[in-house]
Amino acid sequence: MLLQNLRYALRQLGRSGSVTAAAILCLALGIGATTAIFSVVDAVLLKGLPYSDSARLVRIFTEFPTFPNGGLRHFWVSAPELLDLRRDLKSWQQIEGWVIGSATISGNGEPVRATQGYVTGGMFPMLGVQPLLGRFVTPQDDAPGTATVAVLSYGLWQRAYGGDPGILGRDVRADGAPCRVVGVMPASFEFPPGEVNPVEFWVPAQLDPGRPGGRGSHSWSLLGRLKPGASVGAAADELKQYVAQATQNATPNSHNFHIKNHTLVLNGFQDEVVKNVRLAMLVLLGAVVFVLLISSVNVANLLLARAESRRREIAVRKAIGASLSSLLGQFITEGVVLSSVGAMAGIALAYGILRMIVRANPGSLPRASEIGIDGRVLLFTTAISVLTGIVFGLAPIMHLVGQNLHETLKAAGGRTIGGSGSHRFRRALVVVELALALVLLIGSGLMVKAFWRLQAVNAGLNPTNVLTARISLPDAGYPKQEDRRSLWLRLYASVKGLPGVQSAALVSGLPPARPINANDTMIEGFVRREGGPIQNIDYWNTVSPGYFETMGIRMVEGRLLDERDGQGAPGAVIVNQTMARIFWPNQSALGKRVRADSKDEWRTVVGVVEDTRNAGLDRPPGTELYFPLGQSFVGTSDYLVFRADRASSLLPAIRRQVAELEPAAPLSNVRPMAEVLDAARARPRFLSVMLSSFSTVALILAAVGIYGVLAFSVAQRTSEIGIRMAMGAGASDVLKLILREGAMVGLAGTALGAVGALLLVRLMQGLLFGVSSFDAATFAAMASLLIVVTLLACYLPARRASAVDPLIALRDE
Repeated sequence: MLLQNLRYALRQLGRSGSVTAAAILCLALGIGATTAIFSVVDAVLLKGLPYSDSARLVRIFTEFPTFPNGGLRHFWVSAPELLDLRRDLKSWQQIEGWVIGSATISGNGEPVRATQGYVTGGMFPMLGVQPLLGRFVTPQDDAPGTATVAVLSYGLWQRAYGGDPGILGRDVRADGAPCRVVGVMPASFEFPPGEVNPVEFWVPAQLDPGRPGGRGSHSWSLLGRLKPGASVGAAADELKQYVAQATQNATPNSHNFHIKNHTLVLNGFQDEVVKNVRLAMLVLLGAVVFVLLISSVNVANLLLARAESRRREIAVRKAIGASLSSLLGQFITEGVVLSSVGAMAGIALAYGILRMIVRANPGSLPRASEIGIDGRVLLFTTAISVLTGIVFGLAPIMHLVGQNLHETLKAAGGRTIGGSGSHRFRRALVVVELALALVLLIGSGLMVKAFWRLQAVNAGLNPTNVLTARISLPDAGYPKQEDRRSLWLRLYASVKGLPGVQSAALVSGLPPARPINANDTMIEGFVRREGGPIQNIDYWNTVSPGYFETMGIRMVEGRLLDERDGQGAPGAVIVNQTMARIFWPNQSALGKRVRADSKDEWRTVVGVVEDTRNAGLDRPPGTELYFPLGQSFVGTSDYLVFRADRASSLLPAIRRQVAELEPAAPLSNVRPMAEVLDAARARPRFLSVMLSSFSTVALILAAVGIYGVLAFSVAQRTSEIGIRMAMGAGASDVLKLILREGAMVGLAGTALGAVGALLLVRLMQGLLFGVSSFDAATFAAMASLLIVVTLLACYLPARRASAVDPLIALRDE
């Protein structure tokens, strides 16, 4: 019976080739888009992290709720705090830590710059992963004073060592310090996951419990595994009790945990990895579900129209004894065959959409390397296609089986006359798809408007013709401050003097999205007020002369840093507008004094500069201090920035200058400043592009849907139109009649969609920069667009109706 139904379904679908092709196209669009986005959501949100028993892996953070701008949330812990938590917490099987840095890897040809992870010895065993070659870092490697070993990522193994299997046991240097390669991780391994610059080189942290450093030096990320049977809730309660006990035992001026201003929180590892993209992923998934529903409505309308032409066939089959179950089986088979072909075309389309997503997503999605169409995604697609096939099969037959058998057979010549109930039902389906399309249009309109506003944000600098590059010195070669400062100043002078370079500078932290420093800073004459600021500055920046000129940062008051601010000169510092406003409101910041700590000299504020978006383009600027390179602590890694008309053409000369001064300091992360700013907009741009694409598809499908309904209506009402015209109605009257019918459907869909949008788009508020989810202009513009497209879709059927020859129509009747 099934085989017979299948053969008959293929014959029927083949006879109505145009309807079948249109239905397959609609299904391919809907199922393809849904499959692609589900594969992204599945990889990013739904799948467990690729570690052993990942559900029991939990992040631990400290928080400082009383800090400005809402406090420091999900912040790092210090090394002494890590050791205390390991010792005291009972719900945890293990607690491990890591710190991310970078290193110049040398010892095999040209040195390369790589992101480096310092991990405690139990981290890799806790993750339960196996290396591709060799072994991983173990607790034995983590003992202070032990010879340093290193584990390479698959990517670094390929690009730096050509995939040489003899890499194991080779001695290399990381920032000049010797270490021995003991393992290579698989290509799919990533830890920590979700980093914009993934870690490529892991070494043991070798934290010394006897000399762990200061309690206020927060730089460690913590990951723990709960004991079997321990719940996340119980672990959270233990942290609360631990902080409460520490609060009771706290002494004045101590850096202990405190229930009000230095607490502990936890979050599931996977939840932490995807927290910044969860809402965006759910919005995209909702959008493609809407596209799938609109596609399904179009296909249902096509099949309903086709079923109208098969009324006589159904009546004849019922008359000769066909049961309802056999008719249902036949139509469901046809629906499943149709949806299956659409699903196969949709899967091919999904591959193309995924390639587009990967190209449009440079670092804006965590776990992007895990995205693909696998067995889970194919199972989802199969379920969708079978479900839609059953619905498509049921809708036409359930609509026709209750009709009068005698009246249907009596219809002359087999000519069919669609009932008014069928037409109302099909119009109702179009109202629904128009409403769904409007919700999508409004959502994408809001997202595009928010992205446009983000594009227009003043970053506080001029990126035109500015090129940036990271330069890192080998730690072992520059243990002294004086040696580092001397090299940086010589490098600055040599690059500044190159022909074609208009200006150049060195800077320790590059806007617009740098990690927060949150450094305690002494401010002369500061008096703490309830609810007021504390002596803590969001960003410290060390800059060479020429930095503000090179970056186009405007001076507001005073002077800029220059060659006068070197060693032996009075301590100078520059503050941004936000710091001046917060700490010296209603007065000039010039002449005020600050110092980094009690050992530092007092430094005089000599200038105030315009805010740069240091915390991200979508966030207000934080407080910032600029220290002169010649007078402050300098590290082994800085950014070189220079302005030139053809900046990229000067790179070879700059590389030579750097190599002459320090061959083990390669340039890395070479990017125009405009590209650096653009990267900060990657995630909202990605979401805007995706939503706009899906809403455009939805609008086209909705227009096709209303066109199909009106075209079918005109075909059914040919005799009625002929009678109207024979009785004196003009072509314009008929045109108005059909356009009015389409407009009523469009207005009903617009009204329903506006209500749906009001209920749903508020869920997007967290994604909208500077735009309300109830933005009236966007609602009005998208509703107007939908109505215009609806009227355009109605015009062709209306013109066809107005061109009916009444004599021919009445002769056929």
